[in-house]
Amino acid sequence: MGLAVMLATALTLTGLGPITEDGRLFSDSLLLIAVVGGAGIIARRVAGAGVAARLLQAGAGLAALTVLGAASGVSGPGQLPGLVQDALRWTVLSSAPMGPNTGVRLIAVAAIGVLAFLADQLAVGYGHPAWTLLPLAVPYLVTALALPALVTFWPLLWLAVGYVGVLLAEAANRNRALRFQAADGSRWSLLLGGGAMLLSGLLVAGLAGVFTPGLDAGRGAPFSGQGPVEMGDPSLDLRRNLQMPVDRPVLDYTTSTGTGVYLRLTSLPAFDATGFHLNAIDLFEGNLPAPQGAPADSPRYSIDVTVGDFNSEWLPLPYAPASFTASGQWRHDPQSLSVLAAGAGQKQATNALRYQATVIDTTPSGERVRAAAAGYPVDGSTTAAVPDDLPQRIRELAQNITADAATDGQKALLIQQWLRSSRFSYSTEPAPGSGYEALTRFLFDDRTGYCEQFATSMAVLARAVGIPARVAVGFLPGDRVGDGWEVSIRDMHAWPELYFGTLGWVAFEPTPGVATPPSYTLPVSEEAPTPSASATPSPSAQTEEPTAEPTSNVDEPEPEAVAADLTWLGWTAAGLLVTLAAGVTPALLRRLRRTRRLVVRQPRQAVAAAWEEVRDTVWDAGAEWPQGSPRQIGTRVADDLGPDAAAAMGRVAVLVERARYAESLGDVGQLGADVERVRAGIEAVRRPPWWRRLFPRSLWRGLWWKG
Repeated sequence: MGLAVMLATALTLTGLGPITEDGRLFSDSLLLIAVVGGAGIIARRVAGAGVAARLLQAGAGLAALTVLGAASGVSGPGQLPGLVQDALRWTVLSSAPMGPNTGVRLIAVAAIGVLAFLADQLAVGYGHPAWTLLPLAVPYLVTALALPALVTFWPLLWLAVGYVGVLLAEAANRNRALRFQAADGSRWSLLLGGGAMLLSGLLVAGLAGVFTPGLDAGRGAPFSGQGPVEMGDPSLDLRRNLQMPVDRPVLDYTTSTGTGVYLRLTSLPAFDATGFHLNAIDLFEGNLPAPQGAPADSPRYSIDVTVGDFNSEWLPLPYAPASFTASGQWRHDPQSLSVLAAGAGQKQATNALRYQATVIDTTPSGERVRAAAAGYPVDGSTTAAVPDDLPQRIRELAQNITADAATDGQKALLIQQWLRSSRFSYSTEPAPGSGYEALTRFLFDDRTGYCEQFATSMAVLARAVGIPARVAVGFLPGDRVGDGWEVSIRDMHAWPELYFGTLGWVAFEPTPGVATPPSYTLPVSEEAPTPSASATPSPSAQTEEPTAEPTSNVDEPEPEAVAADLTWLGWTAAGLLVTLAAGVTPALLRRLRRTRRLVVRQPRQAVAAAWEEVRDTVWDAGAEWPQGSPRQIGTRVADDLGPDAAAAMGRVAVLVERARYAESLGDVGQLGADVERVRAGIEAVRRPPWWRRLFPRSLWRGLWWKG
């Protein structure tokens, strides 16, 4: 039974294939599975099936994980919080399949080790092999729930093989299964019977895929030939690529007019509380349609593109492409005129690809933009929609900015002018929060961000005054090199596109410090002749650096029948994951609480959060929080500290008094550093024992302790 559980757990690792490209994650997981399973077998032989055997098995797994961590450069538990934070950041900034990351690998390997231990205990320790389906299904469900477009038939097959193996081992051990007697009375009849049942079930499931839309040989059942094309959200690549530590060229191109152009991957038409994102679309082969709303007599130009080391399923093209020639399988979206790869190797379709395209130049004149009225595109139900829960402050802001405009075109120009004004600044530092909270903070408080935040803000403000809008993601024109142009990874960019009835989709450039606004959006006195080959904003040679958003989408919704079949299994796996998460190191929760407190931006709230952090630090060190005024408390705590920490404690106490009683708070710029000095000083004189660090007392404040 122990060997069967080890094999079954190893087979379930195939479910993680679509999520990661880190081969070492799989090899380390296999090693940990072998250690946990083998230690369980040996421990039960030596110590029986009681608590002692479980402790020995868990200890062996922890020792193996420690060795794997040391081999990855982790020297001690003090590095774990940093690894977890790095893993979370890497997960947010990466798109599937993720590249190698030490933190992600160690967390995943540790989780696999826990699942191997649980499966072994359920099957052998507690004698319930059927229950092993719960931990065994977790790797498959992680992919199924997080990335439904990447769910495949084959990991489910190996999960079934492993699970049936566990059941057969149980039947063989206990000799109470119904035997399928072979003709010659072979002793292998039990195994043959189990295999027959497994193959019959898989055959039925595979044949069902023929009649189930949305499943194909690459993603669903092995006998189906039709299926959706998975769409990766390019805004995820935007965030990751802008934060690359080293810039590198990814493609070069030439145009028949010799001018540089924005190369568009796709546009994000849907907007809700989470931001702009892709939605399900219909893809077609063959010729691209004419751009909606654009003048029929628009001129055309050609472009020749050579891609280097850049993996994408989206084909970089200027707007609006009329035709293209590229090797491989490609389909297009008639609404956005984006071109998406299909078939095998979809995610790497652009790597080392050379292609040509003919482009319709839809660049308008400034006069036509200023006189334009908003139109209603074919997908207007999506691109013109304003969510009911959009904060009223944002709606009122849009009205105030455009109050002096006589036309919709003038409204768009005023919004761009407002975002490019001196009240806003460009920064690649990631801002806290998400959704409406982050958008509101950007527009009213921080007013600092990078291209995606500027593009999103202009698109939302435009929708709020009745102009359909979407966010395009692609590349800046890059730098001129000889007769052509070179585009680097940090040239990835986002910009808004607004729809006008007589112009179609028109690009704007609200991001300051990265690219100059297109000539048709400049005041009449500054307007330059319209370039004949630029259908998008005219760039500067500058590039931008870091951040955007992730998700994965499909061009059709997942079949409801498949979702219904997996509902109960999904809830079970979710419950198991929540249980595991609840038991993972309270010390990590304490670290995350500290991090949240020290990034509060509103001064008085920041002071209150810092005071809470100092109090919890005292509690976690095993001391009691003094009574009295902030100055009295600060004096008593400082008595036990070194000079630097005592001085920092005094400064924090003074700020707390001012925040509570004074009209003016003063400078709080060093508040976070002072809190860290106090914390270091407390730990220097009263270092908590290991069990207090693992289970910080402050986490339970208010449950049975008061302070």
